Amino acid sequence: MQDLHMHCKFSFDSHTNPEENIKSCINNNIKIMAFTDHIDKYCQKNADDMTFDLDDYFSTINLLREKYKKDIKILTGVEIGIAYENKDIINKIIKDNPFDFIIGSIHAVEFVDVWGQRKIIEKDPINSFRKYYSYMIDSVKAIKDFSVLGHIDYIDRYINDKSLIPKYELYEDLIEKLLKELIDTNRGIEVNTAGFRNNLPHANPKDNILTKYKLMGGDIITLGSDSHTSDTCGYMIDETIKHLKDLGFNHISYFENKVEKQIKI
Repeated sequence: MQDLHMHCKFSFDSHTNPEENIKSCINNNIKIMAFTDHIDKYCQKNADDMTFDLDDYFSTINLLREKYKKDIKILTGVEIGIAYENKDIINKIIKDNPFDFIIGSIHAVEFVDVWGQRKIIEKDPINSFRKYYSYMIDSVKAIKDFSVLGHIDYIDRYINDKSLIPKYELYEDLIEKLLKELIDTNRGIEVNTAGFRNNLPHANPKDNILTKYKLMGGDIITLGSDSHTSDTCGYMIDETIKHLKDLGFNHISYFENKVEKQIKI
């Protein structure tokens, strides 16, 4: 079992001691984990604090990796907010650092946080969703070297009235373009179980997207809880693996030294 998306004190929105995450994962029978702290400095306005000291991060995680190597595989990683306008610096960070695993995520559109736009999104959900996915496509095309695209339908989380979420068919054409770009460039998608903690009946992404991904030939999937505190490490991972099997997937992936490895499920 794996949990490849979690945050600790290196993220601007977490204060968790990384060792507490490790202990929680071991207690929850997680065999492979990754610390994927935030770098959102280059996708949002006024975000100079949305990054972390990389030297301190690697030093800390590598010491913990050695300490717990008999109990769990610990991977270094990052969740980097992607924005095509800053493709050069984002690509450089990915290429120049020895992360095992890189999640590319859309947290903002045109440098404005999705959560901060939630009232605007609710006033015009169809156009907002199409703008969000169009921006995602442009950013995925511009930034090529991340491992998986994180929580694709993240935008669903921040609509308070879930009945306003547009029907999938109204943006399915954009999902097809997005998935084709990922598949053609040998990148994968993340299944992020935090959707269940944000008043959704599913992980992110929803089954429509997972089914489309499989039909199009996609087969690189990682799992993560998106934990910011140690008590949610491993959250809904077992149930999500079972669901992926029900959808017809027969393996999940993880990345070590930026190379994909597969685990049969």
